[in-house]
Amino acid sequence: MHTAKGIADGFDPAFYESALDALTANVAVVDGRGKILAVNEAWVQSVDLHDLEFKDYGVGCNYLAFCDRLGTPGAGTVAAGLRDLIAGGPGPFRHEYALPLAINAIWIKLSAVRVGRVNDPFLIVAHEDISTQRRAELGLREATARLLHAEDTERRRIARELHDSTAQYLAGAKLMLRSLDAKDPAGTTLLRDEVADLLTSALDEIRSFAYLLHPPALEHLGLAAAIRQFATGFSRRGDIALTFEISDDFPRLAHATEIALYRVVQEALANVHRHSGSERAIVGLRIAGEMVLLTIRDFGSGLPPRRDAVPGVGLEGMRLRLEFLKGHLTLRNAEPGLAVEAWAPFLPEGQD
Repeated sequence: MHTAKGIADGFDPAFYESALDALTANVAVVDGRGKILAVNEAWVQSVDLHDLEFKDYGVGCNYLAFCDRLGTPGAGTVAAGLRDLIAGGPGPFRHEYALPLAINAIWIKLSAVRVGRVNDPFLIVAHEDISTQRRAELGLREATARLLHAEDTERRRIARELHDSTAQYLAGAKLMLRSLDAKDPAGTTLLRDEVADLLTSALDEIRSFAYLLHPPALEHLGLAAAIRQFATGFSRRGDIALTFEISDDFPRLAHATEIALYRVVQEALANVHRHSGSERAIVGLRIAGEMVLLTIRDFGSGLPPRRDAVPGVGLEGMRLRLEFLKGHLTLRNAEPGLAVEAWAPFLPEGQD
């Protein structure tokens, strides 16, 4: 362990050397003024690996002042959290942030605890490089978003096949049955009617299935009209009063954007019906600078109190669709109720 002179006055160096050098995390011991008193072997190796210009591996320099000089949001949060810990705030303090380096940035997971005497505290500050984990998570999210995009494309293709091919065969069979009217024996009338009823049911199911896969209004009329059509039917079926804040001249958007925002409307309104207990909701759609903003606001129970709850599959799907388009999803308590805000870059039709 790399140790500053005089550190033995605060604690037994031999104990900390054996304990901290055994850790794989990069660890620094910081005094109550922010000065680095000691670093472990993993810290030394990390400084050498990244070719950082730290005199004596940072021992003797002020860690808090270094964070202040970086001037990044992550470093600022770390400095504030450590100062609060030194002042007696609750611990441990944890934060994940990007550390800018000469070539690229690395992601750091920082954990700090306060030890020592009340009037002369020390901080044990541990740093773990989680860049590989972050890249893997980002890659997984991008891959999932691409799969969702591919799923929407495949839905569109299947819906067209069902409408343009399968449904036409059934409609043709129904017409052929009608042509038997003139020469049908009386005994075949019942059979003909049963077959016609089956064909009618099959046509209705296929048309409903095709609509759910890819609503034709979205293809032919655009997002604004498709939202109005879907939400109007939803309002009637779910007995929820809906108000629209969508201009009549809202422009057509890139197909991927329209699909993503339409799916958000479907999922958000379904959540209003299942979870909120609200009898009314507002659906808004507008251009906000270089972004498109879709808002679904209800007047029900709002966000659940548990902040550690795992997001549902539908919510995560909405987020991934928007992140794939360089957009984002936010949820906020609207007092009363919940407001879902979906943001996506404004791309006119044909700019996919």
